[in-house]
Amino acid sequence: MPPCRATFGALLVTQTMILAPFSAGVVQAELVIDPSVRTLVQTGRARVIVTLQVGENASETLRIQAISRAQDTVLARLPQSHASVVRRYASVPLLALEIDATALRALETMTDVVASVTPDSTVKPQ
Repeated sequence: MPPCRATFGALLVTQTMILAPFSAGVVQAELVIDPSVRTLVQTGRARVIVTLQVGENASETLRIQAISRAQDTVLARLPQSHASVVRRYASVPLLALEIDATALRALETMTDVVASVTPDSTVKPQ
């Protein structure tokens, strides 16, 4: 192989290895758990909003499918008797749940699909 082709080949392999983790459109970030959620689940169950990690999609249809898959993934990994679905959102990457401490610990392990867990609280319009 000529030197130019070998250099190009090595560059292509290196770039592929560097970009591979980002090819699905999802950049894995550190999971953020609101401290008040930890306090709430110490005394029982709490309603929470789970923000899901879904990649940027070219079309609305693909985005809706990605949200649904992420929701299914979270629900499949949660211990059934420790969490219940309050609401599945179709067009925004959120999932409203009622959870206990066991379910929160399970959510903490889902860094590939969960971005944050915050209390589900009513906000008055301004």
